[in-house]
Amino acid sequence: MNNIDFLSADHYRVFKQMARRLEDPGAAGKEYFSALYVIAGNERVRDILLPYVNLETGRINTSTIIDDNTFDKGELVLVKLVIHLYNHKEWVLPTELISLPQEDYQLAMQAITLCRDEQFDKITIPDDEEA
Repeated sequence: MNNIDFLSADHYRVFKQMARRLEDPGAAGKEYFSALYVIAGNERVRDILLPYVNLETGRINTSTIIDDNTFDKGELVLVKLVIHLYNHKEWVLPTELISLPQEDYQLAMQAITLCRDEQFDKITIPDDEEA
């Protein structure tokens, strides 16, 4: 069994707001929710990706994200991870993940865990003071 750890109370709030917009939450798979977890956890990545996300249907149009935008190195790794988690149309090397700043690394590792077929016993949402 595993825990779902959010980076901050704000990360949880943003994730919950986006997830609640789904018209049919049962139709969205763990791939969408793990991608949404990354999007909610990094404001720069969220700003880049939200135009490509249909929050009502739970679909992400990944075909032109990389070509349409410019990224710094960390943003590119997280964007590629979102695409990989969602539909496997991008690859992320372990060395790219290891080079992420600590908070983004934690975000990436938790998203990967969310995408696995595991049951989650506990959700950890830090208080605002902890973030």
